[in-house]
Amino acid sequence: MKRQLSVMSLLLSAAILIAGCGNRNESKDGSADENETSTGISDVVKGVSNLDNLTDGAKKMEELQAKLKSEKPLSSEELKAFLPESLDGLKRTSYSAGSMYGVSVISGDATYTVDDQKDIKISIIDGAGETASAIVSLAQMGFMVDSENITDTEVEKTGDFEGKRAKTTDNKGVEGSTPKSSEISYLEKDRYLITLRGNGYSLDELKAFMGKLNVSALK
Repeated sequence: MKRQLSVMSLLLSAAILIAGCGNRNESKDGSADENETSTGISDVVKGVSNLDNLTDGAKKMEELQAKLKSEKPLSSEELKAFLPESLDGLKRTSYSAGSMYGVSVISGDATYTVDDQKDIKISIIDGAGETASAIVSLAQMGFMVDSENITDTEVEKTGDFEGKRAKTTDNKGVEGSTPKSSEISYLEKDRYLITLRGNGYSLDELKAFMGKLNVSALK
């Protein structure tokens, strides 16, 4: 792990330096443009911060994986309690649960439907066990690195969200063509990888459902 981190650190450091140089343009008189120089410095600072987060995340990943390996997975009844027949007044229209990848990775999925245009999909992966602990601890490491990608229609971020580290997507859609949608992925209780997807819902609307989840059903 130490050797892998060293290699990763070198690669990230090189990327940081390249990003800094790439953002530093010169004006007509040969001097660096002040605004763009500031942008380059900002990128370097952000890169260093992410490197620290990644190093810290690698350590936490090892600790979390070791802890979860010996945990007992959720039962079918406990999964159903987390994904009940209704969620904030919406009826559950589909439900599935079982093992993923042909091994003992316990997961569950449920869809709560408003109409043909709007629904909420909730997925959960229990990190208990050998394989599941690796999946969940790797996801945790990913949540540690701040990122932001913005297009004309979509904003995707990884960072602090509602008191948790999470990856969020907010797509405003295209009027008359593509409906708005959103997604939130995060870890609950340092064990459960939970994803909410909202078709026809903005991120602000979807996060209200995040607070309605029955997390008390989770060990």
